[in-house]
Amino acid sequence: MSEGRSHAPERKAAPSDTQVSDSMRRFLRGRWIVRWVGLLYSAYFFFRPAYRHSFGVWMEFAVFYAAFVILYFLVAELTGRRQTVAFVLFFLLVFLYYPLNQDAYVIFVYPFAVLCLFVCRLRTLLLVLMAMMAGIVAETRYLGRPLATGESVLLYCAIFGLSNFAFAQQARTNALLESANSEIERLSKEAERERIARDLHDLLGHTLTVITVKLDLARRLLRDDSDRARTEIVEAEQTARSALAEVREAVAGLRAEGLDAEISRARRSLLSADVKLSTTLAPVSLSSSQVNVLGLALREAVTNIVRHAHATICQVTLLEKDGSIHFTIEDNGLGGQIREGNGLRGMRERVQSLAGDVKLRRFANGGINLEITLPASSRSQARSVSEIVGEADTP
Repeated sequence: MSEGRSHAPERKAAPSDTQVSDSMRRFLRGRWIVRWVGLLYSAYFFFRPAYRHSFGVWMEFAVFYAAFVILYFLVAELTGRRQTVAFVLFFLLVFLYYPLNQDAYVIFVYPFAVLCLFVCRLRTLLLVLMAMMAGIVAETRYLGRPLATGESVLLYCAIFGLSNFAFAQQARTNALLESANSEIERLSKEAERERIARDLHDLLGHTLTVITVKLDLARRLLRDDSDRARTEIVEAEQTARSALAEVREAVAGLRAEGLDAEISRARRSLLSADVKLSTTLAPVSLSSSQVNVLGLALREAVTNIVRHAHATICQVTLLEKDGSIHFTIEDNGLGGQIREGNGLRGMRERVQSLAGDVKLRRFANGGINLEITLPASSRSQARSVSEIVGEADTP
């Protein structure tokens, strides 16, 4: 009866960092009502009929009933082996009491009905019922009672015991479902927080870098070329406003401008750092989620090129080959040691969520090659890249 461990006693206190589920609370309340109603009814089998017994017999009844009540409540307070021992004593008590009051044969139902509230396996209950019925048949034959007594006990056990078992199983199932739903909700919130953190890093990291580059250029041009300095300041202001809108969209999860807007933004950012952007875009089909992932990857790569690469040329290529989509971003900068920070880690997580792969290579003569591979999208879930980015743009 170690299955009783699946439910803690009714008097348990909920941990400080968790709450008892509603289904578990209803189960404990229902079990409490069933046991108290059963206890009140049990007095009838101990004290009936009063006029046929002497005072000494009544004292025996009182001792047995006191032990019955103690075990009746004790089995619900214990777990594991102690609960098993308590149930064994409970069954033994009713077998010892029956010869004193042979009209109270229904008392056999009580330990079995209570056991059904704690045992999780029907096979265990059937084995206990078979063993109990064998003991009842043997005792009734020894006392000269009719076998109909055993049939009545079996009927009552099937009705009350299995009803309790079905009630307890339903409560356990509801508790598991609530626990699973709570876990799903927790994981969903955690995934959403990670998505927002990645998106904010990519959005703000890119736009703040562009603003910094433009303002630095405007500062240097302020004395020599005030018109261009004014243009750079205006573009920095527009970039800041755009960043604010993108942050709002990222929080709401509504960012879906497409690769055309992202490539145009990348072109302006690279131009501020005197980097020429060249694109080769094949007419492939992309789903909205793939467009989003590739757009954010392009943004992160452009940010790194502007910050660290000291490049003059950036090449972006999109093509479909062997059932996979290949998106490559390459520059001719200084290269250097590749370290995976938050940006690249977020990029890799997004790509892997679409069953893709990220490869980052450093050339011996300088420059970095970033290649993203995604599985080709189905026609029903994808749009042609011409609908998203237009024709291939190769200045």
